[in-house]
Amino acid sequence: MLQIKRRDQITFLQSEVLGRVPGIIHAFSTRRGDTRDLNLGPHSSANPIVQMNRVRFLASVGLPGWPMMKLRQVHSDRVVNIQDTSAATDAVEGDAAVTALKGAVLAVQTADCVPILIADSHRTAVAAVHAGWRGTAARIVESTVARLREEFALDPQDLVAAVGPHIGVCCYEVGLEVIDAMADPALFEHKPEWMKPHLNLGEANRRQLINSGLREEGIEVSSLCTRCREDLFHSYRRDGKKMGHMLSIIGIVP
Repeated sequence: MLQIKRRDQITFLQSEVLGRVPGIIHAFSTRRGDTRDLNLGPHSSANPIVQMNRVRFLASVGLPGWPMMKLRQVHSDRVVNIQDTSAATDAVEGDAAVTALKGAVLAVQTADCVPILIADSHRTAVAAVHAGWRGTAARIVESTVARLREEFALDPQDLVAAVGPHIGVCCYEVGLEVIDAMADPALFEHKPEWMKPHLNLGEANRRQLINSGLREEGIEVSSLCTRCREDLFHSYRRDGKKMGHMLSIIGIVP
């Protein structure tokens, strides 16, 4: 279970499995700041309130002044290796980033999709993944682990991962397009009171991590539903286009 923490009026969550890796700092944001609606997005917004919120969030986690590297998310299967903190990553399309840089933050932005943070237990490299249903169907998690293995010669059994807060199977009603794309009936649940099947996105990505070679005990999956927990999270399904965004971040201490 992810642990809820509050520091400097900012509430965030941290993973036990990632927390056991020395020299790795990570966090999943919530909507709780000194006001309820702490908004950390969208995209590369120049909104001064959003920018200040991001600065405050990083400081509360213990990463003040660290450069944040976040791609322009497009629900793809593209994985980018970030090698330079001076690069304008918010102009680069992709939905997963890997890096061996120290003193920099990888970030993904969500408001129901699944954020996944991955670290090597020897703190060689880290990854941050944004997985909606399209990215999950395209197996972006498996592509990310493969990229970590190829770029940094990492053994998947040395990786640990946290699957952060996302829309739960309780709330994620889907149609035929999603059912056809996922191609695994075991990932769907059916109840008489539901008009359509519901997809378990968290379980889908957990299985991909295991298929990629991670140990089951090295994977932590949040049970918190972003749509249900209005007190904690922003949600597109609940709030529509007026919703805010959370950030999930990970970095290696120099």
